[in-house]
Amino acid sequence: MPIRYGINDNCVHRIKPQLLRDVKTEALLVFARTALERYFVRLDEIDYKPTVGTDDDSIYIYGTLKKLRDDLQECVINVDYLLDVVAGARTHLQLQLLHHQELPLIEYYDVMARKVSTYYDDKPAFIPEFLVICVLSDWIIEEEKSVDLYPFLKEIDFLELMSKFEANRDYFQKDGECKLSEIQDLSLRITAKLKEKKFKVNTKRVSKSRKKK
Repeated sequence: MPIRYGINDNCVHRIKPQLLRDVKTEALLVFARTALERYFVRLDEIDYKPTVGTDDDSIYIYGTLKKLRDDLQECVINVDYLLDVVAGARTHLQLQLLHHQELPLIEYYDVMARKVSTYYDDKPAFIPEFLVICVLSDWIIEEEKSVDLYPFLKEIDFLELMSKFEANRDYFQKDGECKLSEIQDLSLRITAKLKEKKFKVNTKRVSKSRKKK
């Protein structure tokens, strides 16, 4: 895994977008990778096998999500890398340059993370794997964002994955509320925040070479 300025990016062959619109998609994939990693680690820790509908449905859903996690680990960083960059930039000059390079990604990720944190401020999160499916579906299908940099995403039928959960809505009723509807609402809020977020380029910065002229 590549190491820059002493920080491991936790990624095998990172795909680094050049356009800001594609960095937004990268940020969403960082969100997805991080959520899936933490979810499956937690399942292993408690030795729990999740199920949705039939055995075949469960195999399809969680097999697809594990492959998605593996594919993301190949070419997309996770939030641990961004946290290391932010923390390191406070004390190391070299990392300030890296922080500047990663700042659009950091800001785009942060706007999503804050939305999730606020949403679940007074209640526990539920079905994180469904949230991942929803945000990717909203962004790729509803918002029609390009995923040409990540061709493996085109092989995933997000609508089919969602339908497996929808067919078992009664199972996800909790305290008189449908948790699927709650997560779908949160997903729309997350993608809306990401869509409207503007990265402000510092146009007032003047290079040292220009100052000397």
